[in-house]
Amino acid sequence: AADAVIAGNSYLAEHATQAGARAAWVIPTCVNVHKYPVANHDDGGADLVWVGSSVTLRGLEAIAPILDAIAGQVPGVRLKLVCDRFFRPGRLPVVECSWAEATEAAEIAAADIGISWVPDDPWSRGKCGLKVLQYMAAGLPVVTNPVGVHTEMVRPGETGFLATTEAEWVNAIRTLAGDPGLRRRMGAAGRRLVEERYSVEAGASLWANLVDGLTAGRAT
Repeated sequence: AADAVIAGNSYLAEHATQAGARAAWVIPTCVNVHKYPVANHDDGGADLVWVGSSVTLRGLEAIAPILDAIAGQVPGVRLKLVCDRFFRPGRLPVVECSWAEATEAAEIAAADIGISWVPDDPWSRGKCGLKVLQYMAAGLPVVTNPVGVHTEMVRPGETGFLATTEAEWVNAIRTLAGDPGLRRRMGAAGRRLVEERYSVEAGASLWANLVDGLTAGRAT
């Protein structure tokens, strides 16, 4: 019965269309880029960061063996968890940061590499990649698995790496941890992508165009 259905990604838009929506528009999740400071990427050890809730932390717990392997093969790496619950994945040192809206952006930007992992299931394919957008807004390269919108947001070799196997994860983290310049370049590319496609300003323009189009259609 709606004039238009707005979906956060093409997977959801397709489901809306199959369910009978007369029109489905994709307007992705957007972030306020201006509230995110840009990471410094100093020389030395590299901090991975994961941000989320205790519910989605289960995804990270699922790759605890991969995180343990990273600890064993990439010296100096730590994991910063910005969450309301914490866990320790084997040998990988963990920095516990209780989530708070006021400090979230700064905590992300104080790290070096953003990571995310979700299972390949319908629920995850419907997610809209907020973690990845937050990392890129803060100027971090991203390492994640190729599920759902991850494949659209992360451009391999440009804004980060898509990794499936343990070896791919270890190689991606090793490459980024040992090259601050590469982290800066990928982080800058990611932030530009967010500014262009996933910023509040970009989203507002899409919403305005949609509303204008619907209004014009009704007027005629």
